Amino acid sequence: MDWDKLRIFHAVADAGSLTHAGDTLHLSQSAVSRQIRALEEGLNTTLFHRHARGLILTEQGELLFDATKHMSKRLDAAAARIRDSEEEVFGELRVTTTIAFGSLWLAPRLPALYEKYPDLKIDLMLEERLL
Repeated sequence: MDWDKLRIFHAVADAGSLTHAGDTLHLSQSAVSRQIRALEEGLNTTLFHRHARGLILTEQGELLFDATKHMSKRLDAAAARIRDSEEEVFGELRVTTTIAFGSLWLAPRLPALYEKYPDLKIDLMLEERLL
């Protein structure tokens, strides 16, 4: 089954209209219609009852919409996990600074940093010389 056609089908079923789905997907109404027709032909079934006020899912369309709803939720969850994993901060960070700056400004802020990023290890080296 073509994932792109399923994505378009889901948008149409959700919107109840080829035109509204096309607007959401940034496709023309005719392009959306062709994709739905091709999906119906590939499945050898009718997915929508067409009438003047829009589209209504057939029983087969309801089954497919239920499946695409679950797929969409799982894809959204996976995308969220991917975004979250890109924001993870971990590893070792070496910071060399003057004693005054390190002890008066930097050190008091480290507990909040460790709380936010528990997998971060900071190696703080304080020096008396000009850096």
